Amino acid sequence: ALDAARGAWASELDAMTFHLADEAQGRIKPRLALRKLEEALPPDAIVSTDIGNLSSVCNSYLRFPRPRSFLPAMSFGSCGYAFPTAMGAKLAAPDRPVFAYVGDGAWGMSLQETLTCVRENIAVTPVVFANGVWGAEQINCRIWYGRRPMGTELSYSPDFAAVARSMGVHGITVSSPDEIGDAVQECVDNQAKGKTTVLVVKLTTELSEPFRRDAMRVQETFLEKYSSRHGSDEGIINVPSDYK
Repeated sequence: ALDAARGAWASELDAMTFHLADEAQGRIKPRLALRKLEEALPPDAIVSTDIGNLSSVCNSYLRFPRPRSFLPAMSFGSCGYAFPTAMGAKLAAPDRPVFAYVGDGAWGMSLQETLTCVRENIAVTPVVFANGVWGAEQINCRIWYGRRPMGTELSYSPDFAAVARSMGVHGITVSSPDEIGDAVQECVDNQAKGKTTVLVVKLTTELSEPFRRDAMRVQETFLEKYSSRHGSDEGIINVPSDYK
């Protein structure tokens, strides 16, 4: 029964992944990139994942044959969580390859720890999803605020691979799904040599269904002092209380 459930889930993911059109020139569709990363990860890998639209979707594309391998942000809810968590995991399990899945927004909050990796000889691989957008915030703005995103575009980002090299580690950029497998293997080889590699994956700006649908509903209340609130109380902009 468990194998059947796993097979059904894999088929559902494939239906969401491989029906997509070819990627835009120089960028990869997010779900296709996640599938290619999953295929390339070694079976003993440890992966930490950040928060955000894409980093939450990537949780569906990870499979681990051994325990103590998956370190998602979950209730920590901290943007910038994945990279330092991966560093701690590497210290705890130095013989296992460790990866951190990070959006380019969250990477701006944690990339300085690259210097810690250099100074303390901690070899990990942050995978930076470079799509130029605060994805979770933008999808929420599209749905609940009349498709009026504000402050969600990362209008300029540096060459993160070049920044990584300037900080004393390796930096790789991939812009085609066919490049991902070799890049991941190079990262694994570098970790075995005690070297950190920042792997930048250039993505399109396609966003997935919001993962905070329930959290955005007007809450059901039971205390008398909140009795005046109900599901239609959404303020002057008249946005819906839930996305359907």
